[in-house]
This record gives sequence, C-alpha cells and structure tokens, in this order.
Amino acid sequence: MEIRIYGDEVLNQRAEEVTQIDVELKELIDAMYQKCPEANGIGLAAPQVGVSKRFFVVVVPDSEDDDGNVIKGTKQVFINPALSNPEGKCKMEEGCLSVPGIWEYVERPEIIEVEYTDIEGKRLSGRFEGLLARVIQHENDHLDGILFVSKLPRLKQELLKKRLNALKARKRNY
Repeated sequence: MEIRIYGDEVLNQRAEEVTQIDVELKELIDAMYQKCPEANGIGLAAPQVGVSKRFFVVVVPDSEDDDGNVIKGTKQVFINPALSNPEGKCKMEEGCLSVPGIWEYVERPEIIEVEYTDIEGKRLSGRFEGLLARVIQHENDHLDGILFVSKLPRLKQELLKKRLNALKARKRNY
C-alpha cells in the first residue's frame, strides 16, 4: 500500500460517498489500520492510499498524561462522516503522511460532533475533543480534497512553496 504524496491528483478531489460496505472495503480498512502506525501516523484517509471514497481510519495509541494517568487510545473507522457543531479553538502543530517533512501550526475547533457509519454499517454519532477531534478534522479534510498546508496563512504557504514543489517533483519520480 503506497501513501500518495503532495501533488497527486487524488489528494485534490472530493471523494465519493461509500455506498456499500463489502469484503473488499473491510480488507482495505484493515490494511489502512496496519499502514497508519507503520508510517508513524495516527490517521489515514482513503484518498491518501489512492481510493477516492469518503472514509478514514484513526489509530491513536494509549498514552500518559503529565500525572502518569493512562489516556486510552482508539482504533476506528469513520465512513461517510458529517462534522457539525464546532466549539472553541485550538492551535496545534500538524503534519501529514502525504506532506512528509512539513509540520506547521493549524487552528481548528477544539470540540466537534460527528455522525458516521461504522464498519458494520451502523450509523453512529459522537462528540470528540482534543487530539481526536483534530485528527478527525484533518482526515475529513482529505475527503474534501483539502490538505492542511492550504489552511496556513498565505505568507507561510509562500515560504513553504519550494519544499512543496520538491514534494511534487518527488511524486513524479515514483
């Protein structure tokens, strides 16, 4: 499974709704669950692996807070997600498996609600905050053909232009 790099057309397109959850889709989701941590990521959207469909996986490992308390991670798929009711604002550094080597601060809502379908075809909804809300928003942007670098201020985008062009050239050489 190859992760598509900045400049690949599929990353700039709005993905199509998932209309059927079949064996092929479930196998792809399982492969994405494996690929995500292998690539040192915590989220991976279908367009990033060349599939223009509206779903992504989130694989956040367990971690510890400053007091040593375990924060439970998660491993789940969001099929045909719909985000709503954003609250608050939080600026955090983000990176992207499709934009390797570039990390920048992006402001996003701190809390969101998401309605989505799970792997069994059940429609669910949830309220997410913190890192999980950020990952969901970042991956959902991929489904709309949006990369995090396009959310940066114009000046920052101009400063990154040379590096982004190098990624495009690298992509062409694969």
